[in-house]
Amino acid sequence: MADPEYPPPKGQPSHTAEAKPVSADGTQPAVQAILALEHTLGRFYRLTCLVVALAVVSLLVSTGGPVLMVVCASALVAVVLHGAAQGIARLLRLPQWASVLVLVSALGVAITALVRIFGPEIMVQAGHLRSALEVQIRTLRDTLNTDAFGHFVMDHIPQSMGGNQIGTPGHAVGADFTGSMTNVLTSTFGSVGTMIVIVIAGIYFAVSPRLYANGLLRLVPEPHRPLGRKLLLTIAHTLGAWVAGQMLDMTVVGFLTWWGLWAIGMPLALPLGLVAGTANFIPYLGAFLGAAPALLIGLSVGTKQAVMVLGLYAVIQTFEGYVMSPFIQKRAVSMPPALTILSQTIFGAFLGVWGFIFASPITAVLLAVATQLSKPVKPQDEV
Repeated sequence: MADPEYPPPKGQPSHTAEAKPVSADGTQPAVQAILALEHTLGRFYRLTCLVVALAVVSLLVSTGGPVLMVVCASALVAVVLHGAAQGIARLLRLPQWASVLVLVSALGVAITALVRIFGPEIMVQAGHLRSALEVQIRTLRDTLNTDAFGHFVMDHIPQSMGGNQIGTPGHAVGADFTGSMTNVLTSTFGSVGTMIVIVIAGIYFAVSPRLYANGLLRLVPEPHRPLGRKLLLTIAHTLGAWVAGQMLDMTVVGFLTWWGLWAIGMPLALPLGLVAGTANFIPYLGAFLGAAPALLIGLSVGTKQAVMVLGLYAVIQTFEGYVMSPFIQKRAVSMPPALTILSQTIFGAFLGVWGFIFASPITAVLLAVATQLSKPVKPQDEV
């Protein structure tokens, strides 16, 4: 008869049960497998969340890009108004909202005065420019038609664009002109409406910036609010520094252009100076946009005048690019030139004209935020 089985004494191993294998770190293989699976699933979950977040951001940018650009433009207007209103508030001892209203009223009066003073002359010069361009286009067309290669090129350009190619039957030039004018008017009124929205929103932001900043912080989870507050302050400081640097750059370029055009006897020197200074808001590429109207008006006056205008703009932009811009960037926001041009190309491709215009401040903000969220590269890790 077999002996009855009794449990082994306490502290002694059982002879009937096999001992389970244990790994070097003291955990069993099944537990290790579960932990490894949990770690893998966690990484997969984080990767999925990142992909979904990027997809949502891409969707918002592709569908709501114009709205994003309006918000960015309104923020820049608010930064300008808030900074200037602070000086007025200290000088006149007024509250913030009253200083903003005084500043906006003064700007409105100045713009109205410029339009009333230079508006008639601008219309006259626009008529002269149109006549001069028509003459030059006719001369260029006749010159090209006398050459074999030029005639071949003109045969492949539609008549609506000044070429020799005959349009499709039943498609009148008047229809092209009417459609073009409709598109121009639609885009013009749309741009004017957008500018009105930007200015009004910027005024409201400038009157009470803390209200909107605190409202954004309420959307951030409470444990992360210190970081959110730090990022908001960083964005405000970056935008303020960038706008201050650009305003100084635009003011100097506008003044030098006005003075130079007046010195060489160009008409509309002050409005063209304002155009050149405003276009310099767009780094690098804005120089060409600001020079185009002056060159066209110079061509309407004469070839010699156009050459003098081209030389003047070349000297001013050389001074701005090699002397003034590096001096400003040392005290404001410094961005590599290649990154600036690439950001203008990328934002312009995704968001159109508005993305092209506001690419630089957006890139400056993204660089500042990335700097706050990342650790600096150690000397031993530098390339």
